[in-house]
Amino acid sequence: MAATKDQRKLLNRCVMNEIPVFVLTGTDQCALAALRAYAEEARRLGCNLDFIEDLEGNVIPDFYTFQSEEPEKVKLPD
Repeated sequence: MAATKDQRKLLNRCVMNEIPVFVLTGTDQCALAALRAYAEEARRLGCNLDFIEDLEGNVIPDFYTFQSEEPEKVKLPD
């Protein structure tokens, strides 16, 4: 899980500063589609290439690997 450390920092910063935040987990059956759509929109809007590469090279593959290796834990969000 390559990007986990940065994601924790971001989540903590948002919580501490009362900034709205939305969390996707590897157990969420909708997460991969949401992440792919987000990456596409990030590209369209011209986000920093390092950000997009991290998203596509680390975050999305981490979710894919988790869901492939632990399909019994993946479900629709409730």
